Amino acid sequence: MRVAVAALIALLLSSVVIAQAKYPALEQEPACQSLVPAAAGGPLPQNPDVVVFRFLGVSNYEMAYRDQVVLLDAAIDELAWWQPTGLKPADMTKHLNAVFVGHAHGEHVWDAPYLGEHTKALIVTDPISYRWVRGTGQVPEEQLKQAKGGETFKLPGITVKAILAHHNIVPNDYLAKDRAAAAAVSLKGPETKEEQAHDRRLGGMVPLDAEERASLITENTIGYFFTFDNGFTMFYTDSGGPTTEAERESMFGKKNIDVGLLPYYGLEIAPPITMEYLKMFKPLVMMPTHHDGHRNRMLDMPIGPLALDTREAGLATKIIAPLVKSPVCMNTVTKEVYVGL
Repeated sequence: MRVAVAALIALLLSSVVIAQAKYPALEQEPACQSLVPAAAGGPLPQNPDVVVFRFLGVSNYEMAYRDQVVLLDAAIDELAWWQPTGLKPADMTKHLNAVFVGHAHGEHVWDAPYLGEHTKALIVTDPISYRWVRGTGQVPEEQLKQAKGGETFKLPGITVKAILAHHNIVPNDYLAKDRAAAAAVSLKGPETKEEQAHDRRLGGMVPLDAEERASLITENTIGYFFTFDNGFTMFYTDSGGPTTEAERESMFGKKNIDVGLLPYYGLEIAPPITMEYLKMFKPLVMMPTHHDGHRNRMLDMPIGPLALDTREAGLATKIIAPLVKSPVCMNTVTKEVYVGL
């Protein structure tokens, strides 16, 4: 019996090795050597077991897996003071299957109507974003879905469950000090009149009333739990408040997930919040969301403090903070990771 079991295990392992040998190594995957997002016509991974993530600013990520291209949040156009990606909404309509939006602040959703209008992509949003996107009249009804938490959405090879999350709560006195510090160390001049007009247009695209601003915090921020048909798991959320009961329930019966796209915002107040997520999900790989976007500040927040806390907690999580458009490739079977360019 032992010999038979050993032979079966060896056969299965050899089958995986043979299957992987049909495709290029991660460092040779064309999709892992390109700065062009798949939605903009860039290459898809040749290996059907490989998933490619690309950071597109703030909390916006692209995920490409087999022939599915998914955007996590929908703000391609950017404020003048963000790190430029060189991408416009029109660029991201060449291959797009789905968009999942976490909450209704503009930098997460303002291009969803355009993307829905110019592609056949499924557009899934929180309730407030849903009302706004639907109100534009740009997205066909059959493409637009509302997620309050608990809903399940199917893509080829992937099941996505909406999870009620919690928006971050940054104290006003901290925000005031943070903005003053950023202004004090700025080496950039003031925005031009054209840049100011551009930023006002984007900033005013998704107006929220007082009730919506309040309910967004606890009732209208949504995370998304992705389960691939081969068992690979990924969780995405675009704002980091206290972890919710729904998020904790999503981990029942699971030891860990494979990838966590998790919030990391607020300099020294960020690590304790993010550590709640890391201890709960124990991802093999973590990539931050909402870790940039500071006016007159460096591209992203320092990862060192979070990495030290992760090590102190005994977690085996690999933290990666990719540059905009850089491919982060992971084999969903072997769990090998490669960061390109």
